[in-house]
Amino acid sequence: MGALCIFIILGAAWVNQAQVLPGVSVSETGLNGSIVDIMWDEDGERALALVEDGNSQTLMIRNQNGDWQELDCNCNPNAIGGNDDIWVAGGDDGWFGVMNAGSNGIATRSINWSPGAAPDIISLDGDQSAGWMIVEHATVRTVHTWLDLNVSEGASYPISDIVLDGIKEVTGGALVIGHDTASNPSLGITSEVLIDAERNSSGAPKLTLLHRGAGASFHTIISLDDSSNCIPNCLIAIVAGGDAIYGVTSDTTAGRNVHRIAGSIGVNTITMDGQDMLWFKSDNGLSTMMIGDLEPMIVKTPDGTPTDLSDAAMAGDNVVLYSDDGSTRVTIDPTAQNSLLRSLSLLGDLILVLTFVAFAGFGGHALLRKHEVL
Repeated sequence: MGALCIFIILGAAWVNQAQVLPGVSVSETGLNGSIVDIMWDEDGERALALVEDGNSQTLMIRNQNGDWQELDCNCNPNAIGGNDDIWVAGGDDGWFGVMNAGSNGIATRSINWSPGAAPDIISLDGDQSAGWMIVEHATVRTVHTWLDLNVSEGASYPISDIVLDGIKEVTGGALVIGHDTASNPSLGITSEVLIDAERNSSGAPKLTLLHRGAGASFHTIISLDDSSNCIPNCLIAIVAGGDAIYGVTSDTTAGRNVHRIAGSIGVNTITMDGQDMLWFKSDNGLSTMMIGDLEPMIVKTPDGTPTDLSDAAMAGDNVVLYSDDGSTRVTIDPTAQNSLLRSLSLLGDLILVLTFVAFAGFGGHALLRKHEVL
């Protein structure tokens, strides 16, 4: 019985350790501010980040050795975008910059604004030849497209209470997230607002409201664009906010549709890996979820992993999250769960359970024999 008790204690420790998420590493970044947004190259080694330190924001670049340095742009940056080949950035007074992913410098482009003072670029996405942006002139925010150096006329949403916050290019156009100040003015930025943006070759983009609901506002759009494989009613984007996660589908006849993902919860930050697994941080901790699952699965990270995680993104094949102050990086290898070591760990759990059953069986049999029950 003493041996059985010892084995139970060791087995419990083993099972508890097996539940810890494999493939997790924690490292210091050397950054002195929180990460607002980040773009990675294809290999997940070099990056462009928008970093907030106090009341100002700066552009920082990361080299292949993991060292960060400030990018001299002579600008007041507000947003970054692009893909793993080309990065774009926008700032006050219409400043617009383009750089090849992984390069050490950014080129300023003098795009053609309409007569008058150039507006502030609030959000943007695209490449050096074409893309989308939200700009602000005085207190009015409008959606524009750009082609080469030419910027389209701006489109504002007709309901003045809706404020446009972010934009992301998707199949067939772009998605815009915002908030409704009339829903609960005392709480500031509230409500879920999602708008579809469609290009217009002869003027301002066409804006169509897709979703307007109560709750905390959206903060992330994950584009799942692949026009070559986009069949009717295909999923083109994931949109997440403080109350739920939504999927946006595209249909040739019905247009865009928004569906709340069953079992989803409000999240602080979210990304999707190459296996279509959602990784997100919420008040419950770090969780994963496949679309179609009944509920998310909370994952246990190794001791010492920070819990104040923000700004999730994919760096190559790895999931990367940063602490709120930007000083610590958490890197997760999603494939580690399918590795040989993980399989051996699960096999070890099975052996422990079978051995426990054997101990209990033999022990029970001996006790029954001792008391002459058998």
